[in-house]
Amino acid sequence: MRNLLIVIYFFVFTSLAVAQEKSIGGTVKDIETKEPIPFANIYVKGTTQGTMTDTTGLFMFAFIGDSITVSAVGYVKQTLRIDGNKRGFNIGLAPETVELNEVNVKPSDERVRWLLKNLTANKERNNPEKYNRYSYEKYTKWDYVLNNVQKGLLNSNVFKNHQHLFQKAGDGSLYLPVYFSEQLVYNEFQRKPEKQKSTVLADKTSGLGVLNSYEFSGYTSGLNVSHNFYDNYIKYYEQNFVSPAANNGWFYYRYYLGDSTLVNGIKHYKVLFYPRRKGENVFEGYMVVDDKRFAIQRVEARLSGGNQLNFIKNMSVVSDYQVINDTIVFYKSNKLQAEFDYLPVQGDSTKQRLELIFSESSSYDKVTIEPKEEIVLTTKSINYESVKQMDYRKRDASYWDKYRHNKLSEEDLNKYAIIDSVNQIPQVKLANDLVEMGLNGYLDIGKYEIGPYTDFVQSNEIEGYRFYFGGRTSSEISENWMLFGGMGYGTKTKQISGRGGVGYRFKTANRRVFKVEYDDRYIRMGENRKILYLYENMLSPSETNLVSSILSRDKFDELYRQQGIHLSYDHEWRTGISTGFNLDYKKQHSPEFYPFVMDGEPVSSVKAYEAGLNLRLSWKESFIDDGFMRFYVSTDYPIINMAANVGRVEYGNVSDWYAKIHATIKARKYFGMTYFNYAVEAGKIFGKLPYTMLEIPRGNETYGYYRYDFNLINYLEFIHDSYVHTYLDYHMNGFFFNRLPLLKRLGLREVVSAKGMFGTLSSEQLKGIALPLGAGSADGTYLEVGAGLENVFRFFRVEGVWRVTPKSIQGVPDFGIRVLFEIKL
Repeated sequence: MRNLLIVIYFFVFTSLAVAQEKSIGGTVKDIETKEPIPFANIYVKGTTQGTMTDTTGLFMFAFIGDSITVSAVGYVKQTLRIDGNKRGFNIGLAPETVELNEVNVKPSDERVRWLLKNLTANKERNNPEKYNRYSYEKYTKWDYVLNNVQKGLLNSNVFKNHQHLFQKAGDGSLYLPVYFSEQLVYNEFQRKPEKQKSTVLADKTSGLGVLNSYEFSGYTSGLNVSHNFYDNYIKYYEQNFVSPAANNGWFYYRYYLGDSTLVNGIKHYKVLFYPRRKGENVFEGYMVVDDKRFAIQRVEARLSGGNQLNFIKNMSVVSDYQVINDTIVFYKSNKLQAEFDYLPVQGDSTKQRLELIFSESSSYDKVTIEPKEEIVLTTKSINYESVKQMDYRKRDASYWDKYRHNKLSEEDLNKYAIIDSVNQIPQVKLANDLVEMGLNGYLDIGKYEIGPYTDFVQSNEIEGYRFYFGGRTSSEISENWMLFGGMGYGTKTKQISGRGGVGYRFKTANRRVFKVEYDDRYIRMGENRKILYLYENMLSPSETNLVSSILSRDKFDELYRQQGIHLSYDHEWRTGISTGFNLDYKKQHSPEFYPFVMDGEPVSSVKAYEAGLNLRLSWKESFIDDGFMRFYVSTDYPIINMAANVGRVEYGNVSDWYAKIHATIKARKYFGMTYFNYAVEAGKIFGKLPYTMLEIPRGNETYGYYRYDFNLINYLEFIHDSYVHTYLDYHMNGFFFNRLPLLKRLGLREVVSAKGMFGTLSSEQLKGIALPLGAGSADGTYLEVGAGLENVFRFFRVEGVWRVTPKSIQGVPDFGIRVLFEIKL
């Protein structure tokens, strides 16, 4: 999430950057195969000015000088004299022969195989995470800068009066800091019984806008030990990369034996590794392995050429391990650096482009293996806890000077002040407001926030166009109290609708929020708050908006007017465990197109009084709290929601009690470089209810693709009081396309999906309000399957979806093409 926010800011700034210099550009290719060479270095001879080729071998950069040097890993360096400007300049590089001790070493070299065989055989013994109990102090530093700043941005209206904020790098180029953060944590791990505890000792962050105000909590980066090359796969940016020390590394890498050195009488071998195929999530670089423990001492790895990660132009990782007491292998330091480019290819452009440079470095100290003391958590019923020391965000300079593991340079210390100054620029404030509005739905105008923007304009068959204006008070008025509300108007109904309420956030470390609100609006049948158990970061449970109505394949008429009062209280007991309590009164008016009818007589409205309790469980999850809202960021473990409701319903002369139970689970599972998403929701309704209060599976009447909706059913096609829904998709990350010569450059990624439903409707439900014509139970299983491509033009998922069973009695087609817009790395 932090990286995504910064990339969004990057898009804003790049729109201001227009170069005014002449440039040189062309293509770098393998002189033998004629294949383009991605990530080759091109720089002006005698200077550090230069650039790097993109994924298709193209380059373009401002040129001052008379010669350029071109280099790439595995190729012979070449220097060329350039007279004047050049366009469409083709450069060929010859492959380089790897030679060690005057011998050409081949991937099948027995010495390399012997070394790697012993490395994998001893991985379990040497893995730092094998110990039953251990603790350590970890210092982490994050740094983001806009690099390669040109005159276009420097002289723009935004920065022309603030050019002093730009800093000069060692190579003479200009950069602008946008995020700088330090964190010091003390982590404790125990396997039997399983316990984990992270104590945040100090945190200091300065970043553009929301990056400065939003704090990433929950399972913090302090606990998230990454870059462990003893694992077969290492996750970066939600993608799994194959470790060069993986058990099946020979399938993905070619290995060469480099030079060796003696360290304290122990021989250390340098093993070079290169990818066997382009386009896979693998590295190129080297690792140092000793011949005593066969332990990894150091790894330097770079993103391999031809990799299809979006927006990431280059990435490198350096990991060092230490040996404690001459026997225990543990982490020493890690450094990750990545270059983000806002376009996937450079093309033939005269514009000099910015780069976003990200670096994360961490170091480990005060390591204790098998400590005598057990981990003490606040209660015996939990096994994971993240706590923060008092005033952890208010540590002064003397504290940091004493406890940070590595002294900051003057350049780094200045970044805090520079970022604070950038945040005061009016145009940057506006950009921040727009980014924040995209996240929470509201535009900040000081003491008030206008929104949510998703409700401003809607369209449906009943209201026509519905215009809405609303807002809420901001933290400038109160950080704990909030007033919110708004008014809407339908062009067909000529009616005014709206909502209003008040919320209070308790002054506690864990999230505790109370809200009460009145709401009067048209809602879609089947719409209720349990959709947020799956679409957790949605701004509201409503999927009714202008975009969906424009892309609709059927009339948008499954709505009814509902007036209601909602009271809720959310209580977070600890990280990963929270409960919610709610009281509801709602009055549902008879739908215009699907009216309430009982025994042949119309029913004007239905009233219901309901109380509910829900429980949410998660493990090792990160999140952001923004006032009264919470954004869940990520976790590799299942998320479980359970809810129970009891109430009384009244319509006509009927007054009945009812109860509902509902549960969901969702998770992501990695398999090598591929991953599998699954979600299941199930429930049971007791008592006789009008059909609008039964389970109406979420259909999709648009040409868009929805992850947790059934894409080939209509709303009101099925109605249940017992149900199980499953949502499955498998993402292969280009496993096949990266092996096809003509297609691997496109960066396409395969995806297959399946959605199933099993539901029944008891005969008791047929004795009350009649079901709409054509609606009923699936009476068994519904199944749809899909297959398609992700990363189409870097932003789209296009999937063909087949309805397997049953045939629709409402005329829904058995096949359809659906499209989803998404930003993924």
